[in-house]
Amino acid sequence: SLSTAASTTYSHRYHYSKPFVLSSHKRGTEPNVAISTKSEEIMEKEQICIIGSGNWGSAIATIVGRNAHRLSFCHDEVRMWVFEEDVQINEQTAKLSNVINEQHENIKYLPGVKLPENVRAIPNLEEAVKDA
Repeated sequence: SLSTAASTTYSHRYHYSKPFVLSSHKRGTEPNVAISTKSEEIMEKEQICIIGSGNWGSAIATIVGRNAHRLSFCHDEVRMWVFEEDVQINEQTAKLSNVINEQHENIKYLPGVKLPENVRAIPNLEEAVKDA
């Protein structure tokens, strides 16, 4: 499975013989590590970013977003870089990234398909790919 492959990949760098408690993260935030339930392996979480928000990028973001929260080796948030453009919604003009983040739907390129709430549209490429 994918999680087994990821655990195997990281195990040579992050294997510890005894369990321990993570306490170096800020209160109210998730630590940047995952603890495998099959063994005592520790691995850094991966940040996922989809480059592009057309119909293909939005479809992939939908699939990855639905799965990211249950995979221990990646962050829940899935970033999607959006080429910022104006769209018409309810006879008003709005930024596509705002519409995606507020309505969880890409009304221009994949209308009618709800994106998971953990998919975040980001119009700045550098911000979107940070730590990915």
